[in-house]
Amino acid sequence: MFPDFLVDHNTIQQRIADIEPLAYARTRNQLRGAVTHLSPFITHGVIDTRSIADVIVDTSTPSVAEKLLTELGWREFFHRVWGRHGREIFTDMRHPQEGVDSDLMPVVIASANTGIRTIDDCIAALTSHGYMHNHARLWLAAVTCNVARTHWYQPARWLYYHLLDGDLASNCLSWQWVCGSFSHRKYYANQDNLNRFSGHRQRDTFLDFSYDDLPVQAVPDVMQHRASLEFENEFPISTCAPVGHGDQRVLLYSIWNLDPTWRSSDSGRRILWIEPGMHAEFALSSLRWRFIEHWARQIDGLEIFVGEQQTLLGEGSDDVEIVTREYPATAHWPGERDSRRWCYPEPDGPLKSFSSYWKPIRKRHEFFQ
Repeated sequence: MFPDFLVDHNTIQQRIADIEPLAYARTRNQLRGAVTHLSPFITHGVIDTRSIADVIVDTSTPSVAEKLLTELGWREFFHRVWGRHGREIFTDMRHPQEGVDSDLMPVVIASANTGIRTIDDCIAALTSHGYMHNHARLWLAAVTCNVARTHWYQPARWLYYHLLDGDLASNCLSWQWVCGSFSHRKYYANQDNLNRFSGHRQRDTFLDFSYDDLPVQAVPDVMQHRASLEFENEFPISTCAPVGHGDQRVLLYSIWNLDPTWRSSDSGRRILWIEPGMHAEFALSSLRWRFIEHWARQIDGLEIFVGEQQTLLGEGSDDVEIVTREYPATAHWPGERDSRRWCYPEPDGPLKSFSSYWKPIRKRHEFFQ
C-alpha cells in the first residue's frame, strides 16, 4: 500500500512519468485510489510542483489534468497565505473556532483506539509509515475538532510530527478549514462517507448519523479522556564546522530544499542547516528525520550543521557569500535568495479563499488553454 520513500531521484522521476491523471481524478478520494504518493518529496523540496505539472500537461489534455493541477494549486495557495501572513497561520486565521471544549487531544486518537475502524487503521499506518491519505486527514480532523470539540492546534502538531509530508501551511490551514476557522463552515463526515471511500461496512458508531443529526450529538464518551502530548526531535549529528575563515561561498540548504539539482554546477560548501529552535514548536518524528538524512545524502558534498545562527556563522563569516532558496520558515536566514519554482503566479489581490485565488488562474493560465 505504501511505496518506498527512501529511493533515488531517478525513481521519483519515473513515478512522475507513471502518473495517470484520469485515474487520479476518478479515484483520489478512495483510500486505495490512484494517488501519486509524491507529497513527501514536494514538502522537502526534492521535487517541485512545477516539475510535476509540466509532465502532466505534456502528456494529458487540460480537462484530464485539471483535478491534479487543482490539487497542486491548493498546496501553492496555502504557501501563498503563509508567505503573506507568517505566524498567523498558527492561530485561528479568520475567526475563532466555535464550540471548543478542550485544547487537549483525545487519547483514543493518538492511540488509534477510537472504535472507528477506518480511522484507527489510518492512524496506525500513520505512526508506523508516516503516511495518511488526504481524505483520511479530513475525517480525522472532523472527528477531532467537530465531533470531539477539540481546538485544532495541538492535534495539528501531532499529525505534523508523524507525517513524512508534514507541511506547516497545508497542515495548519487544512485543520482550520475543517474546523471552520479558515472557512465559512465546518466539515463533517459521517459513517456512510467513511464506508463509501474506505471499503468498510461498519455501523452503529458515533458517526452513524445523518448530516443533519451529527453536529448536534454530544461528545462521545470515548473522546472524553484527554492528555497533553509531548514531541521530541532526534536531530542528525553535525558533520561540519561553522562558516568562517577560508570559506568564499556557501550554498545553504534547508530541510525544505533538498533538491539535488539546485545550483548543482556551482562551487562552494554545501550545508544543510538545521536550527533546533525552529523545530521546537513543530517537532518531527525519528522516521521523518531519517527520511531527511537519506535525501541529504543524495546531494554530493552536502554537510549537516545542527545549531542556531550564532553558532553557524563563525569568525570571518561576514565576508562569505551565502546563497539559499526562499521559504517562509527561513525568511530570517542570511544571504541571497533564489526563488522557488511555482506552478502559478502570486495573485495581486487578497487571498480570501481558494476559489477567489483559483478562478483567475483557471481562466488565464497557460496550463488550461
